[in-house]
Amino acid sequence: MDLLRETSPWILTWCFFALMSGGLLKGALGVGTPLLPVPLMSLVLPPQLAVVLMAMPVVVANLVQVSEAGHPAHTIRRFWPAFLLLLLGTWIGVRILAVIDERWLLGIVGVLVIVFALLQGSSRRFHIPAAIEKPAGAGFGLAAGVIGGLSSMFGPMLIIYLVSIPDLVKNRFVGSISFLYVAAVIPWTITLFVYGIMDASTLLLSTLAIIPVSIGLFLGKGVRGRISEDRFRHLVIWVLVVSGCTMLWRALR
Repeated sequence: MDLLRETSPWILTWCFFALMSGGLLKGALGVGTPLLPVPLMSLVLPPQLAVVLMAMPVVVANLVQVSEAGHPAHTIRRFWPAFLLLLLGTWIGVRILAVIDERWLLGIVGVLVIVFALLQGSSRRFHIPAAIEKPAGAGFGLAAGVIGGLSSMFGPMLIIYLVSIPDLVKNRFVGSISFLYVAAVIPWTITLFVYGIMDASTLLLSTLAIIPVSIGLFLGKGVRGRISEDRFRHLVIWVLVVSGCTMLWRALR
């Protein structure tokens, strides 16, 4: 709480706005919770603190959207291979982080993500047939876990997988990707404690950050109801492009 008292009202207002914006994006599209707030808060806070503040809001936002989506048993039956392999991949990624240079991986994956996003936005859109949906989910889940364990960027591979499933309407997309994110963000949050990156003070601040994110989440859900299925898909693809560009920026920085 000392940090909270010592921080100027203008910085607190800016962080509130950044967190609410992330919640708005998450509520509308089901993705992008850290994508917007972390760089915005990093303008006024140490980057590591900006990342840590997202820990609790990200967990809560995904659990809320899983519960709101309905039909949780159907989602679990459909995507359990991706969920389990995401857990395994996260462990592998964290284990190998210390022995490889993540920049090469981020650069290669960033280019692939951008190319795929542009492909999905064109008339040559790629589809995953229903017959291989579960094996493909296992592969994408493993890849998402490894990349996320190395870089904390779990989203791009999961988005690629889900936007490639033809019958996944926007509300099912949001519930499905939130279910898969749970497999990543809960172990990630535990890891922050294990390595001492998060302590009791930052945990309290991260818990308080749930408030603006929840406000944005509520507003974003209303926005999603007004977005057509086609517009929703194109907006998710733009988030994918931004994610790919972020990976390239981190690789070249």
